[in-house]
Amino acid sequence: MKAVIFDKDGVLVETFNFYFEGYKKVLSEIGIKIVKNDIAKRYGIKGPEIIKQIVKEKGRNISDAQAMKLANKKDKIYKSLSEKKLKLLPGAKKILTYLKKKNYKIGIASSASKEIIEQLIRTMKLTSYIDANVDGFEVKFSKPNPEIFLKCAKKLRVKPKDCIVVEDSVHGIKAAKRAKMKCIAVATGQHSKTELKKQKPNLLLDSLEEFNKILSFLDSSS
Repeated sequence: MKAVIFDKDGVLVETFNFYFEGYKKVLSEIGIKIVKNDIAKRYGIKGPEIIKQIVKEKGRNISDAQAMKLANKKDKIYKSLSEKKLKLLPGAKKILTYLKKKNYKIGIASSASKEIIEQLIRTMKLTSYIDANVDGFEVKFSKPNPEIFLKCAKKLRVKPKDCIVVEDSVHGIKAAKRAKMKCIAVATGQHSKTELKKQKPNLLLDSLEEFNKILSFLDSSS
């Protein structure tokens, strides 16, 4: 293996509540009320698509342009809420440090916007760790389509078969498998370990703190 590609939300940082508050506010402006599961079950999908799916589910219609406008507004709310509260999840910095020391290429592939990914890299001081990133608006299709991981591999100049993906969502695991990449699933996001197990990742962890299991998996995948 030559590269490890991380999802952002629920893997490197826990940001769900910030996102939920953003979605709740912008959707309330068009008269739609949501609960946390409306977002949780769609985690890993691009913001405009999440908004369109929820609006349709509520028996309403929304244009692509309006969905994008609401998604951008949601991102501004997210940034305002999270700017000084972002924290790397336990074990994240340790595994990033190890991978960099061992000369693995490191990527981030997230359905979030470029601005939000760059906010994470800047505030968490990860510039020296991350070799490439792909945001949700660089690709045509959301996870579970593999496009975002394939594009990240291309940016890293590594073949898909030489990449490991670290994901916390059902959609993300499906995307990694469709990209023909190995996948480590961590139950630190919005999907339970049982839900993740059903997708048959190559390794299933409670969190990135299970450092020795990750090292063993990396060694066995070499």
